[in-house]
Amino acid sequence: MKRIGNLFEKIYDYENLYASYLEARKGKRYRTEVMEFSANLDGNLIELQNELIWHTYKVGRYREFFVHDPKKRLIMALPFRDRIIQWSIYRQLNPLLEKRYINTSFGCRMKCAPIKGGPHSAVAKLQEYIRAQPGKAYILKMDISKYFYRVNHAIMMDLLRQTIKDEELLWLLGIIVNSEHDFGINIGDHDYCGERLHDVGMPIGNLSSQMLANFYLDGADKFAKHELGAKYYLRYMDDMTIVSTDKKYLAECRDAMYDFLLNERALLLNNKTSIRTETQGVDFCGFRIWRDHILLRKKTALKMKHRLKGIVKRFARGKANVEDFMKTYASYNGQMRHCDSYRLRTKLLSSICLQRKEVAGDEQKVNSGTDGGIDDDTVFLLCGNSAG
Repeated sequence: MKRIGNLFEKIYDYENLYASYLEARKGKRYRTEVMEFSANLDGNLIELQNELIWHTYKVGRYREFFVHDPKKRLIMALPFRDRIIQWSIYRQLNPLLEKRYINTSFGCRMKCAPIKGGPHSAVAKLQEYIRAQPGKAYILKMDISKYFYRVNHAIMMDLLRQTIKDEELLWLLGIIVNSEHDFGINIGDHDYCGERLHDVGMPIGNLSSQMLANFYLDGADKFAKHELGAKYYLRYMDDMTIVSTDKKYLAECRDAMYDFLLNERALLLNNKTSIRTETQGVDFCGFRIWRDHILLRKKTALKMKHRLKGIVKRFARGKANVEDFMKTYASYNGQMRHCDSYRLRTKLLSSICLQRKEVAGDEQKVNSGTDGGIDDDTVFLLCGNSAG
């Protein structure tokens, strides 16, 4: 493929910066830093434009925090003005990179991508692969150890140079990849308390990190498809699977992928890498997948249960309302619709009783427990009745 060129001017174009501003502020327009930037929007965008034109732009200071979903992860967030720059690069560069990816790479794909990405598409494709096997299916599931925190900067920049010939764009990507902030984490440091590494790692939370993380493993995708001949291969970010009826072949693929990732990308497969049979079910993207059905992972179902119980308790204390419950349930229902979840939904909803002892002198109670099945219309009707 031809190398990408003549893109930097499109990135700092005012219209592109303004569209990037609109993307960056979605869901955040009333935050203090967003309102401060918006108060002098034209001046701030022109300032960003000039910093790019004259190569004086520097990446801002990252804000760090942890999330536990379910395991502990270190998140690094940029100031709002830097997120606009990230969007300006993403809007112009990522569509061109998307065209180079295989159709079974599902992580962080744009709406304009040739295929529909996302975890649900990846789960559906994996079940399709299992069903396509004429006999007992074996699934090689590979997972990279601390992927985002171990991406090698030198290898990343070499790959970018092989793909992009626009030197000004390479300059901009270089100051993002080789930031003064240290992102690298040692393998085995699960508490993120050890010494940070400067020459490896990308910040989880950056839009550019999503784009470059996909780009970094594109070579692994093509190695699996073209060199190993893995017809039933797919990847969702750093989770890779190959399906076959030949267990010995999958073991050979595992060893070959281990060598490729170590030698070509300086990455290691972790101890979650395994070969499983279809009868055991495959844990992938938050679901467990079999030939004839798909279930939510147990941890995910328990999390839903605990979250709904928490809302019930807050409702009883007057710190939540029916709308809070409905928003949470709607989110979980959207997740459950992608798997076989009738019994789970019935069990979750039949135990819910929203009750507040005193509301304007009267008792307010919404009980979703029934003897039979529960559908979504019933839940909305019950909660709607309680709102009055």
